Amino acid sequence: MRFPLLLLLGTLLTAGLAASPVQAASSAGCSTTKPAAAGKAKPSYKKAAGVLAKGKRYAIVMNTSCGPIRIVLDPKLGGAIPNSIAFLAQKRFFDGLNFHRVVGDFVLQGGDPKGDGTGGPGYEVVGKPPASYRYKVGDVAMAKTAVDPSGTAGSQFFVISGSQGTQLPPEYGLLGHATDRASLATIKRINGLATPGCGDCPPKRAVYIDTARLVPLP
Repeated sequence: MRFPLLLLLGTLLTAGLAASPVQAASSAGCSTTKPAAAGKAKPSYKKAAGVLAKGKRYAIVMNTSCGPIRIVLDPKLGGAIPNSIAFLAQKRFFDGLNFHRVVGDFVLQGGDPKGDGTGGPGYEVVGKPPASYRYKVGDVAMAKTAVDPSGTAGSQFFVISGSQGTQLPPEYGLLGHATDRASLATIKRINGLATPGCGDCPPKRAVYIDTARLVPLP
């Protein structure tokens, strides 16, 4: 089963997007080196073990071929989702995976072990976001099918990369926020590899997650 975002912004995505300042940004600084873990099969799990200590703060640092994305986890808004993704990161699940869908000024989508939008970790959790939540650039949320309940999450995530992504309805469970300067620069580079006007395309050249590590925060 494919895990696209609900294309409630379908008119915007199919009408042929003009290159925004973000979309037109240079992708200079992206490596073309394929990580050693790329293409290796990932195991399937029945559920996530508890890895986040109550009251502690954590981030997942993804070192991508276009730079780092530091996701500060948000258990308050994300419910079970941050722990699930932290568990997968500890299992090195994301190492070598690619961003299989990049839509300019909208989202960057990755986390699929099959690399085509159809895969997952073998289980799901649910972290329904508040009905009043409005996504911001740098937010990291979880992709789901159109028929899944609000907040359903496997391993596929998306990063809000522009103003169109902030218009998504609050139906996608939150993992956390990547809003530091280095992360936003990486998001901009990857966004610059989007194919204008295409709502379901891979980036113009492959973008990989070299490593994804759980890091405790002060």
